[in-house]
Amino acid sequence: MKRFFLALLILFISPGLLFAAGSCTQTNPEAYTGGFTIIRLVCTGDSSDGSIPNTALSAANLAIVQGTHYLYTVSAYPTAGGTAPDAADVFILDANGEDLLGSTDGGTTANKGANLIHATLKKTTWAYSHFLSSAYFPPVIGSLTLKVSNQATASANYTIELVFVR
Repeated sequence: MKRFFLALLILFISPGLLFAAGSCTQTNPEAYTGGFTIIRLVCTGDSSDGSIPNTALSAANLAIVQGTHYLYTVSAYPTAGGTAPDAADVFILDANGEDLLGSTDGGTTANKGANLIHATLKKTTWAYSHFLSSAYFPPVIGSLTLKVSNQATASANYTIELVFVR
């Protein structure tokens, strides 16, 4: 009888343990000759709705690029061996909430980050200014936050790659 109640208890508790919130793990910055630095965010979507929370660059990673680098490109691709993601929108928000990929409404409607995440391909874009109507290279002078919208594949795995230059 004790085993029955224990099994019943595990049955009711385990769904809550199985459905974990999405997350992104940041790699240590990789510096290359010529002044390039790459920071990767390896993301896994929530097991129920595929979402991830907005993810700020860690203080340690930010300290390496802040004040000395410019955002050069942003790439997205499915993580090898993982669950393929939906087409989804990527935003890189600065400390003031401006999307460095060009959305005009604070990261709700994507511009150059629209459909940057693809189910099978790597896609890359420049930082973009909607108001300048061109690519630009914003200096890293404050926090940077990754935001992903419209990715609904449960437990999807994808990588966002931020390339910075001096």
